[in-house]
Amino acid sequence: MACLSVRQTLIQQLRGQDLRIPDLSLLFRQWPKDASLCLEGLRTLSGERIASFTELPKSRISMSKIDVGLFISTWYPGVNLERGDILCCVVLWLFTWDDQIDEKGGHLYDNLQAAHVFRRETLEYVRHCLRLSDNEASHEVRTNYIIAFFKVIGDAVCEAYDYDHREILFDEIKFFIETSETEQQRRLGPELPSAREYIATRMGTGAVNVCLFFIDYACGVSVPIEVLREVEMRTLWDQANILVWAVNDLLSLKKEIAQQTVESIVPLLFRETESLDVAVSMVTEMIHKAITEFNHAAECLMARFSDDETSAANLKTYIDGCKYICTGNLTWSLQTGRYGLSQHSISGGLALRL
Repeated sequence: MACLSVRQTLIQQLRGQDLRIPDLSLLFRQWPKDASLCLEGLRTLSGERIASFTELPKSRISMSKIDVGLFISTWYPGVNLERGDILCCVVLWLFTWDDQIDEKGGHLYDNLQAAHVFRRETLEYVRHCLRLSDNEASHEVRTNYIIAFFKVIGDAVCEAYDYDHREILFDEIKFFIETSETEQQRRLGPELPSAREYIATRMGTGAVNVCLFFIDYACGVSVPIEVLREVEMRTLWDQANILVWAVNDLLSLKKEIAQQTVESIVPLLFRETESLDVAVSMVTEMIHKAITEFNHAAECLMARFSDDETSAANLKTYIDGCKYICTGNLTWSLQTGRYGLSQHSISGGLALRL
């Protein structure tokens, strides 16, 4: 009998176990939660954008399951339809781009060399669209539809943000793309990463910082570049990032195991602890700690800019925007067809058979 791989062994150990997820909404009970009144309008706009993916029929089907309108409505509840349309494009672009490499059936799923070229061409074109490059080669119209789709995002960003802000966005997109390469190399290799190694990469692969960048755009406020570069602001982004991907890893686990995927935090912690309940408890504690550290950093930032009434008001709006992304992500993750939970509440917790 052939020896099972580490992944196959881990899947066999997890399959059939009962996953008990606590009521995560209790951890966020002091944070704001809302949904945009433009929800149906956002669903219509996102549907029109998805329909334009004529060259990507499989992507059109998978994107429809995401419910991008709900995503934007819960992550950015204060956004208007015009800017909501651009944010729909951002989310669609991130998901579609990532699925070409990360989802089974994606044409780059098991082709490292072609995926490397795809990443390089994407970064060149993104830099051009954000008007950060003088490289003439990147000015060519992209024949790859996914890469070319970024132009509508780049045009909106250039209209709304100065050069320094656009550099920050590019750096976060670059981090997302580079960590996706590390993730793919590991996935196609024989070994699994440690939980620590996985977390370092997960901070980029979820593209959460790209979404955090657009908070002021969605809210219609201005956050100066020097504020974005504050140490405490980086702490806010880091902790919000953890809060989003940790919740997603918990709620997507049943889907991941069904697809025979174990590269997420719960299976990796289970491998180290040999207990699913302990692994879930460790992730729950990670969420609790991130909320505490976020709140502390937010208090420090607000105290630093308290003398300037306008700056303090804009900063509070931005901080609340980070919180809305975290609470909105919980709402969206429970309801989206991407994870298959179809739950409107997590009250009392969830029990799922893997």
